[in-house]
Formats: sequence, C-alpha cells, structure tokens
Amino acid sequence: MSTLASGRILSIDLFRGLTILVMVFVNELAGISDIPGWMKHVAADADTMTFVDLVFPAFLFIVGMSIPFAVQARLNKGDNAWGVFRHGLVRAFGLIVIGFYMVNSIGGYDESAMPISIHLWTFCMYLSVLLVWCSLPKGWSHSQQWLVRAVGIAGLIALWWLFQGPQNSGMTPQWWGILGLIGWAYLFALIAYLLVGQRPLLLSLIALGFIALFALFQPFEGQSGLLGWFAQENRNHTHTAMVLAGTLMSLLCFHADYPKRQMNLGIYIVVSAALAYISCQLWPISKIWATPSWALLSVFFCSLLFALFYQLIEVKRHTAMVKAFEPAANNPLLIYILPYIIAAGLGSLGLTLRPEFLSSGIPGMLWSLLFALAMMVLVTLLNRIGIRLKL
Repeated sequence: MSTLASGRILSIDLFRGLTILVMVFVNELAGISDIPGWMKHVAADADTMTFVDLVFPAFLFIVGMSIPFAVQARLNKGDNAWGVFRHGLVRAFGLIVIGFYMVNSIGGYDESAMPISIHLWTFCMYLSVLLVWCSLPKGWSHSQQWLVRAVGIAGLIALWWLFQGPQNSGMTPQWWGILGLIGWAYLFALIAYLLVGQRPLLLSLIALGFIALFALFQPFEGQSGLLGWFAQENRNHTHTAMVLAGTLMSLLCFHADYPKRQMNLGIYIVVSAALAYISCQLWPISKIWATPSWALLSVFFCSLLFALFYQLIEVKRHTAMVKAFEPAANNPLLIYILPYIIAAGLGSLGLTLRPEFLSSGIPGMLWSLLFALAMMVLVTLLNRIGIRLKL
C-alpha cells in the first residue's frame, strides 16, 4: 500500500537540479585561480566550511530523500524487499565502479608506462561507461542490448589491463571518488531503510549510530589491521548518516501518516541545528576528514534549503522554476560526468576547452557559470536523441 506521495516531487527535483548545477559550476571553478577563498574547498584542518563544501553533502541528502520513493515504486511494481535490495546493490556497485575508474584517471598512473595517453584512456573509459549504463532504445532486442553492455564491460576490462601505476602497480582504490562514496553511503542507507521501514525515530537513531561509529573508530586512524581499515573508511559512516537524514526528511514531509509537515520541518531544523552545535564542540569542521560536525552542519543547511524549496513549490505552488532545472534533475549522473568526457576527448587531441585568459579572476568565474549552464543545454539535447545515463 502506498504511503508516500506518488509521481515526481517537484521540490526534490528543484533541490536536485540546483545542486547538480552548482556541482558542475564548482568543479569547473576548481581550475580557476585568483578567486575568493569562500569559492574554494577549505583545507582539511581549517575548522570551517564554504558553500563549496556543502555541495557534496547536499547531493547525499537528496540521494536519501529519493530512497523512500524509489523503494515504494519498486514494491508497487511487485518487487519484494530482496528484489529491492538486489536492484539497489546493482546501482551502488555501478557507482562504486565508475568512481573507482574516475579516481585512477585523475591520479596514481604512470603515463610513460602506458601504451596510450591518459587522456585517451580516460575518454575510452567514459565511452565504456556509457555503453554499460546508458539507456538503450526500447525497440532493441534483449540480445542487442546485452551486446552493447558486453562491449562496454570488455572495454573496462581492457582499460584495467592497460593501466599502469607507479612501479608496475595496477589500478588502486586510492579513495572511492565522489560517485563511489555516494554508492557506499546509498547502499548502507538502503539496507537500514529496508530493515526498519518508514519509522522516523528508528531511522534517526540509526543515523546517530553511524555518527557514533565515526567516533568509535577515529582513535584507530593510521593503525594496521581490521580496526585501522574501518578507521580508514570512517568517512562512509558520516556520509551514510547524511543520506539517512535525507530519508528522514522525505518521510516527515511526504508520508501520509505525518500531516503536520511544516511543523515537522521546523522541528527538524531546530533539532539538526542543536546537534550541529554540539558536534562542533567535539570535532573540527572538515569535509576532507568527513567529521560529524561537518556532516551535521551540512544536514542543518540542507534542511533550511529544502524548507525554502518546500514552501515555494509544495505550499505556494510556484512550480514554473522547476522546468529550468529539469535536465539536471532528471540526469544527474550524465551531467556530472559530461565535463570529464569533454576534457578527456579534447585532451586526447592535445587540446583544452578553457582558454588561458579565462582561467583566473572574474573572467574565470563567469566562464565556470556559463560552462555549467552549457552542460544543462547539452544534456537536454542528448536526452532528445535518447542518450541518458541512469543506474
């Protein structure tokens, strides 16, 4: 039985579309020099954060907001809990694999020992990713679709074999990359949701439990053995807490049994503010270290932003603005990797996209904004010819 609103939730679409647009903007901005400090990621030990450090947690939050609706949709189609988990596991695995390849395309390679340039290797990697995970025409037979997927998988295997790291090492998970981190956090949060269901109190306790796990394993950082490994992967705990925070927000705002939604939003904001304040007394604010203070501050800011979008879209019904962000909202993965595909393709030809005079100061900032908007236009055009990338 459906307990959540059906159809697309426009306030979530607006939040997702705006977040992914800003993500493309700040990714391009990272290559611009001579810009204000508040437009950059801060150092790991700075004990502060900028709006740039909020983009990734906002996406984690939105991933969590989507979980209840995705689970309900699959259950309504006849899936059982095991089928939902299996589908989620495949999605998470795809994100982790893509993140793993992306990380190795950025660093940890020895280009002189590889038979092709790293730009060409990266371009072929993204082409293989598209073949494996892009949407294919509905009229294609099952065998035709699997042939395309098989070519993509073969491409990824061949690229794994061609890759050379320092001292003849291969590809390594130096870190999981943004997509990989999202994949792990999504998987853990999905398991929690499938275990406890639509129970806000239990989900809250589990989210706080992941924060507690961070504190538990933090003293073992840098040590060897199993405890040291858990400490090394400690970021996954706070990331999962942020995903679950988004899941909780969806239940409070769109579950049929919780009608006092604006009051729920207010309580959520107050509680998240209190938890953020307490955590800031215990840990420094650090996106790089993924500290609980950074995570809970991010949850607080995300709740404020979503409250604004909820008021505008769900209460005041100002829905026209959602149309502008629809391409990014419907295709977050494609629009995220498009800049990397373009950069790799041009790089394999010895070219760069951004002219040198647009690589600093105000011209660079304007370039980054126009580039992000151009990616939205491009993904719209790709959608019209049937190219989509969804896990």
